Amino acid sequence: MMLSRARWLIALWLPAVSLALASCSHNEPGEGAGGAVTPRPKPAGQAPAGQKVTIKIITNGVSPFWDSMRIGMERTAKELGCDANWSAPQNALVAEQIRLIEDAISSHVDGLAVSAIDAEALTPKINEAVDQQIVTITFDSDAAKSKRLIYIGTNNYKAGRQAGDEAKKVFPSGATLIGFVGNLSAENAHDRVQGFRDAVKGTRIDLADVLEDDKDPNRAQRNVEDQIQKRSDVAGFVGFYSYNLPAIVHAVSAANASSKYKIIGFDAEPKTLEALANKQIEFTVVQKPYEFGKQSVTFLYKAKTEGVDKARQELKVPPDGIVDTGVDIITPQNYPEFKKHLDELGVKSS
Repeated sequence: MMLSRARWLIALWLPAVSLALASCSHNEPGEGAGGAVTPRPKPAGQAPAGQKVTIKIITNGVSPFWDSMRIGMERTAKELGCDANWSAPQNALVAEQIRLIEDAISSHVDGLAVSAIDAEALTPKINEAVDQQIVTITFDSDAAKSKRLIYIGTNNYKAGRQAGDEAKKVFPSGATLIGFVGNLSAENAHDRVQGFRDAVKGTRIDLADVLEDDKDPNRAQRNVEDQIQKRSDVAGFVGFYSYNLPAIVHAVSAANASSKYKIIGFDAEPKTLEALANKQIEFTVVQKPYEFGKQSVTFLYKAKTEGVDKARQELKVPPDGIVDTGVDIITPQNYPEFKKHLDELGVKSS
């Protein structure tokens, strides 16, 4: 009788213990019973409660231009309590950028932001990320035909037009100009050049050629040196990517030709800021990479934790999905004020 009663008590006790253990047990995301790694589903909507949102940002190359983007990314991630990091193709190769996106997909990140080197080549991989339920956007250089949710960054065509309008003030009587850029296949490069050409159309300003350098600063400088040696009709140079202006300034200075050429372009790397202070550059069209990092992390985090529609509302994303962060025209005259602004942000370039 005593034994039967004990067995009866055990029969009642074991299921209760099993239930309690099941309710208290916790596997890390991606782990199954016994710690075995299993694929973790990635809903495009809200992240599971208590799960830390992970964000990957992939730029189109390595440059001081991205320093302030990184700071904007890190500060915002800390404020929101998510994990965010960035990587870049070291040699600005499309194949390397594709590999980085593949790594992000296989790592099951929650959010992905990409600055496309080549919009057409990157579109299938961006689409794959979206199909894997990863919240995916573009920034800086768009892939507009992809499934990306939104684009954050400069309206590059508009920025190109602004550069062209400013160039008309620098060259009121017209001039033959040569431009320099990383890759014309990149949407941001194409749009800037086209905007510039459209702005100066009907004037005597002629953007005679735009030379590519595959984002290689050494090649960029050699391109300028070659033009100085080969062409006598050129009155100015245009740097369409951030490292182009320092390369142009260095080549022109080394040739003792500062009085012959006027230099204009984009962005504000540290050496560009130095050249502005020394009045070696007429103007530069400055983007806002700090905002690229800040707004990309904000949107991806909000989209994952509150849903895409709520994220669009909070960031006031226009119907076309393009969040224009705007540009500023910086000249030697307003450089001190701009430098003060950078100091307040705690960044050394833009």
